[in-house]
Amino acid sequence: MSSSGSDQPDTLEAVYYSHAVPRNLEVLTTLGLIFDRLYFPGVYMPPPGFDQKAVESEIQRIISHFQGRLDPNTRQMLDCMSFAPHYKDVAEFCIFPGKPGRIEQFEGLVHDVVNQLELMVFGPRPEGEIPIHYGGPWVKGLAGDDPTVHQLRAPDTLYYPANALVFAARRNLPLVNDLEWLPVPGIPVDPKANAKLLATILTMESVSLVLPRLKPLQPAALRDFREELAPYMKPFRVAMLKLSKELNVVIQAGASLAEVQKQARFLVQTDVYPKLAELDAVIQNPHKHWYRRAVDLAKAAPELAANFATLPVGLAIAKVLAKIAGALADVRDEQLSREKQVSSTGLYYLLKLKAAAREPSASGTVL
Repeated sequence: MSSSGSDQPDTLEAVYYSHAVPRNLEVLTTLGLIFDRLYFPGVYMPPPGFDQKAVESEIQRIISHFQGRLDPNTRQMLDCMSFAPHYKDVAEFCIFPGKPGRIEQFEGLVHDVVNQLELMVFGPRPEGEIPIHYGGPWVKGLAGDDPTVHQLRAPDTLYYPANALVFAARRNLPLVNDLEWLPVPGIPVDPKANAKLLATILTMESVSLVLPRLKPLQPAALRDFREELAPYMKPFRVAMLKLSKELNVVIQAGASLAEVQKQARFLVQTDVYPKLAELDAVIQNPHKHWYRRAVDLAKAAPELAANFATLPVGLAIAKVLAKIAGALADVRDEQLSREKQVSSTGLYYLLKLKAAAREPSASGTVL
C-alpha cells in the first residue's frame, strides 16, 4: 500500500466508495485527472505474470454459465477480472491495499456500518429477523506462475462500501460515490476548516469545467496523459488549496456537504472560470505563432543577405531585417514571458485538459 499523502498538502487523495474497481472508463478518466491517489480498501489486485487470455476465457465461461442472470457479487468479481489486465497501467494512481488470501481484513466497526447500510438500502427488517452477514471476502484464482499472488480478492458488494467508509474516516480522506442509489451513512470528514477536503471539492468543480468534452481514456492512455500533465498538477493543487481558504470563509460551521459543494461551484464560476478564460486567451493568441515564425525568418534572412554584400540593396535589406528581427524577438520574449506566467498560475492544468478535449482521444469500456 502506498503511503498516505496526508503530510503532503499538494497531494489529493480519496477513497472510492461505489465499487471494488472503477465502474467504467468515464469514472476512471474523471478521477484520474482529479486525484493523485484513489484507494479501494480491502481489494487485492495481482501483479503482472498471470495469463490474460485465460482470464478473458474464464470471464466468458462464467457469463455463459449464469446465462446473463448475474448476482451482484459475481458481477463485481467479473468487473475485477476485467480490470486486472489494466491494473499495471494505473497502479501509481489506483491503490488496492488488500492482501491475497481469505483472511478477513476489514476495518474495525465495519460490521456495524454494514447493518446501517443494509437498513438504508433495503429498509426495515421484518419483526424478529436477525441479520446474518457473511461479508466475504471472495477470492478468485487466476492462471499464473504463482497462485499465492495471482488471484483477486475483495469484500462483497455490501461490505465493500462499509469498509471504504471506515477506511476513509480513520484516515481523514474524502469518499467518492458515483451511484445515486447507494447511500452514505454519514460524511466521514467534516468540511469545515479541512483544507484538503475543500480543495478536493474545488478541484472536482474546476475540472468539471472541461471534462464534459473530454472523451474517456483507456487505462494506458490515461497513464500517458497523467504523465504529460504532471508538471502542471502540483501548482494546480496548490492553487486549489489557496482558494479553499476563501471557501472556508463563506461556509458556516456545520454546513452540509451539499451546501459546501454549492458554495464551491459558485466560487469556481466566479473566480476560476474567468481566470481560465483569460489564460486561455493568452495561450490561444493567434499572433503567437506568427511572431515566432517571423522572428525565425528575420534572424535567418540577414545571414543570407550578407552573402550578397556586394549589392547595396541586398546589404540595406540585411540591415532592415536585422532591426525587424530584434523588434520581433522582443515581442516573442514578451509573449513567452506571459506564457511562463500562465504556466505558473496552477490553472494551466485546466487549460491542458481543455486543449486535450479539443483533440481526438481513445475511448471504449474496461469490460
